[in-house]
Amino acid sequence: MHRSSHINAGPWALTGRLALMATVAATIACGSDGDDSLPTAAPTALERVADEGFTNAGAVAVSPDGETFYVLAYDPMGVPTVFSLDVASKSLESLHAGAPILYPSDVATSCDGDTIFVTDMGSAPAETEIGAGDVGHAAKRNGGVYRIASSGGAPSKLAAAGISRATGVVMSHDCASLLVAGFTDAGEAAVFRVDPVGGAATTVHKGAPLVSPAGIHVDAQGVAWVMDFAARGDEGEGSLFAITAEGDVSTALSGVTMGRPGAVSLVPGGTTAIVPATNGEGKAFLISANTETGAKEVLDQPDLQSPTGVAAARNAPVMAIASEDAIYIATFE
Repeated sequence: MHRSSHINAGPWALTGRLALMATVAATIACGSDGDDSLPTAAPTALERVADEGFTNAGAVAVSPDGETFYVLAYDPMGVPTVFSLDVASKSLESLHAGAPILYPSDVATSCDGDTIFVTDMGSAPAETEIGAGDVGHAAKRNGGVYRIASSGGAPSKLAAAGISRATGVVMSHDCASLLVAGFTDAGEAAVFRVDPVGGAATTVHKGAPLVSPAGIHVDAQGVAWVMDFAARGDEGEGSLFAITAEGDVSTALSGVTMGRPGAVSLVPGGTTAIVPATNGEGKAFLISANTETGAKEVLDQPDLQSPTGVAAARNAPVMAIASEDAIYIATFE
């Protein structure tokens, strides 16, 4: 289980499938999170820290100090579970399993690390999968955003009027709000802003080009980076969007074959976006995209299979990468 390896940054070999649009750098130019002590380039090494006690891992979050990972997965009995993973000891602990959470889709931490936020699609996996084709279930079994103490305990649902299903969540850079990807009560794809203690959701953007928004990251300038595996761009299905605080949308990547539900994170110091992806033939890799210059690379990692989630620590040079059957720590040299 304790394997580590260096990431090989190979040439960009998928130009026919992926395109980083120059308009992102020209119109936004906002990737840096402003902390000069944290890395702004892509991670250079991965180490596997867990591959037992769970199945079908998806989203992952990192405590602000980088010492704990929070993983959404299923226990060996198939029960949706929120796990805590101590990176140093590589020990996995269940913080909560089962109801009221039906289909956990994303996880984020508060700025002080005391609370984690879990988004729930609502419908059970046997009835639906993430995507625009199942929006008819929204009124039938709504999901939402749940608060859980990072030490464990029962989830409490965050009052967030206007969100019927939640697919992605991240804390804003200034810690004043949550940015939530999901669907309106009418079933329309959207990105919302919500107070961390609850209240009516404010819509940042809804409708096209969003189709099935999922993983979300927000930078120091308030731009939300949103993965959407069903949105089609010039290079094909699977897109990364940059959405300003005013709701203006630019396409950053398209033609990305990603894991479900799809994830994105800037590195701890900002500037570089990391997206777990595959080539559609089973080969997994990380996409590194500089949000200021438009430079992009494929970061090969032979040990990585079926990648699903990515997240960065707020205050430490640490990232987490999730695959369906393993969790990795990504570090910088």
